[in-house]
Amino acid sequence: MDSRERIETAIRLGKPDRVPVVPIIDFFSARYGGISQHDMLFDVRKSDEALEKTLRDLGPIDGQHLSYAGLGRIMQLIFPNPPVMPGVGGEPPDGQFQFVERTVMQPEEYLEIGRRGPLRWVLDKMRLSHPELKNPLELLKAFGNSFADMAMIKRSIRRWRSKGVESLVAFNIVFTPLEYISLFMRSFNKFILDLFRRPEEVREASRALMPLMRRQGALMVRMSGIRRVFMGGTRTSASFLSPRQFEEFALPEWEEMCEFWVSRGVTPVLHFDSDWTAFFPYLRGLPRGKCVLNLDGTSDIFAAKEQLGDHMCIMGDVPATLLKLGEPEEVDEYCRRLIMELGSDGGFILSSGCTIPVDAKPENVKTMFSSVNRYKP
Repeated sequence: MDSRERIETAIRLGKPDRVPVVPIIDFFSARYGGISQHDMLFDVRKSDEALEKTLRDLGPIDGQHLSYAGLGRIMQLIFPNPPVMPGVGGEPPDGQFQFVERTVMQPEEYLEIGRRGPLRWVLDKMRLSHPELKNPLELLKAFGNSFADMAMIKRSIRRWRSKGVESLVAFNIVFTPLEYISLFMRSFNKFILDLFRRPEEVREASRALMPLMRRQGALMVRMSGIRRVFMGGTRTSASFLSPRQFEEFALPEWEEMCEFWVSRGVTPVLHFDSDWTAFFPYLRGLPRGKCVLNLDGTSDIFAAKEQLGDHMCIMGDVPATLLKLGEPEEVDEYCRRLIMELGSDGGFILSSGCTIPVDAKPENVKTMFSSVNRYKP
């Protein structure tokens, strides 16, 4: 099997010739490859060279998970609150990019989303943090630059595929409306209060935003040519919502969004940060053999296999702390357990829990990559 076949077999709950390994690696490979985080985010060529050195030294992988290479200008544009970017606005070039949580939406605006139209409303919010977008020419220039960056990333995807490294989701980043509102519009504390104080308005705003979230994702899929999407989930997890709130507000969105993508031949990769263990039973309502449950080390991945292993591919979850602070023997033992227990009957992809830390021990990363060849379930 080649890497692409190996990954697709696991996604469809089959058992490939070995467990595929698909880490989130860009932050680490930039540091290891001798370039700054700024270069990784804004220069695809340099990022590719750094990754090539990393894989040459530490061993091959089957694919990259979410890749940040070249996404700098795109992330600056598409989020209402631009992230802190290394090498931008006085930040050190080798710093870490970070999302900024800031309230840009007042509670009485929930109903405005549907009344004014979601695209117009979101663009108005973006202009608060991007004053240059008020000028139509600057708006066209910004989107033109982003499309040019996407084209360069697409060429990089093709080059890596020719070398046997599959891009799992490219830049196909999708949010459910509730996750989007909480992360980028209201901020966490205010959003949680809104669920109690304005439940109907929150639901109406979510319904209004859903078509826009789907259109944005569909554009990304067309631009990248990758038939998988990264769907980040944290604010609707069991760390933040009660089961009643999840059933009432979040679950219908996750079901609708996943069914939308699956009906179009696109695989949702559910990158679930925070603790989702208590909500695993709900995920059996998602299309069988069509989604990937990607856990970050906070949820119980072994419980996920027990409850969902016959329903969806499990992906994860070597912790960042282990890769940074552990010893190779500890990494090897944890990977062995994941491969042998979760990959015993297929439907498993070995990955880092989240991003591999920039200062992870190279010998630990090498141990993780090579474990799939030492252990064959």
